[in-house]
Amino acid sequence: MAAATSAPLEISSVENGVYRILREEIGRLELAPGDRLRLEELAGRFQVSLTPVRHALRRLESEGLVVSQPRRGSRVAPLSVEELEEIQALRLGLETFLARAGAEACTDDALAEMEAARTEMECAFRAGDLDAYLASFWKLRDACYACAERPRLLRALEDQRIRVERYILFLCRDPKAFAALRSGPDTLLEACRAHDGEAAEAATRKALVGVLAELQAMLGETEAPAA
Repeated sequence: MAAATSAPLEISSVENGVYRILREEIGRLELAPGDRLRLEELAGRFQVSLTPVRHALRRLESEGLVVSQPRRGSRVAPLSVEELEEIQALRLGLETFLARAGAEACTDDALAEMEAARTEMECAFRAGDLDAYLASFWKLRDACYACAERPRLLRALEDQRIRVERYILFLCRDPKAFAALRSGPDTLLEACRAHDGEAAEAATRKALVGVLAELQAMLGETEAPAA
C-alpha cells in the first residue's frame, strides 16, 4: 500500500512547490500583470512535467492571480479596481476584528515586538528598502493580531495579503503614497499600548480605506470608497 500512495504524494508536493513559487513571484510583481505563463517554459524552468504546472496555474486562477483563455494560454491577472475592492472588503472584516481583539489583549511581549518592528520600518524607509519595509509593516500588525488568538482568521488574512501585496508595491511607486503608509502603524501601536480596541479598529479601518482610495485613483478610478 505504501508504494501505491508515494507517487500521488510526490506529485502533490511538486505541484505545491510550483504553486507557491509562482504565487510569491506574482505577489511581488516579479511576474508582472499581463506576463505570459507558458506551460513548457515553466516546466523547463522548474524541471518538472506539464501536469503539476497546469494544476498550479489552475489553483492560481481560482484565486484570481492568473487568467486563462482557450487556445491563448495563461497570463498573470491584471491589476483591477474590482479585485482590489474585493480584497479590501475581506481585509476590512478580518483586520478590524483582529485589531480590536488584539489591542484589548495585547501583551508586553507583543508591544515590544511591535516597537521593534516600527524601528525596523523607519530604518527601511530611510534606506529606500521596500522589501524590508513591507516585511516589518506586516510584522508590526501581526504582533497585534496574534494576541486575538484566532488562528483561522489569521490564515484567511494571509491569503488576502498575498493578493494585495502586488497592489501595495504598485502603490509604493508613488513616493507620497509610500510615505503616507507610515502613519497607520503608529496609530495602531498607540491603541495597543492603551489596550483600546475601539481605537485600534478605527485606525485599521482608516488605513485600509485610505489605501483603497489611493489605489483607485492610481488605477484610473475617481470614485471614493464607501465609508
